[in-house]
Amino acid sequence: MRIGQVFQHRTEGYRGVIIGWDRTARAPEDWLQHMHRGHPDWKSKPNYAALVDTRDRTIPQMTYVVEDNIVIVRNTKVMHPAVDDYFESWDGAQYIPRPWLRHMYPQD
Repeated sequence: MRIGQVFQHRTEGYRGVIIGWDRTARAPEDWLQHMHRGHPDWKSKPNYAALVDTRDRTIPQMTYVVEDNIVIVRNTKVMHPAVDDYFESWDGAQYIPRPWLRHMYPQD
């Protein structure tokens, strides 16, 4: 999975666009225990920061999702007021990161 890809959450159903990632979860332990309840192995898997589509959740939100819950979707734009802060364009398949974001994730 890469910066700019759009996904649908496997169990919650909302759509989002990836804006960052960590090779292993980097969040407060109490949050991880609550959100990864029943899945202690998720802590050691890649986790992705994302903007949540406001058509799915009306209040603009960011989220942090384990890779197991991400299903990549194509030809789907995300509505969120911060999309333009992270991406300079849409190429029809995914978002193109702004230079500062490309610098943070050069392999994407």
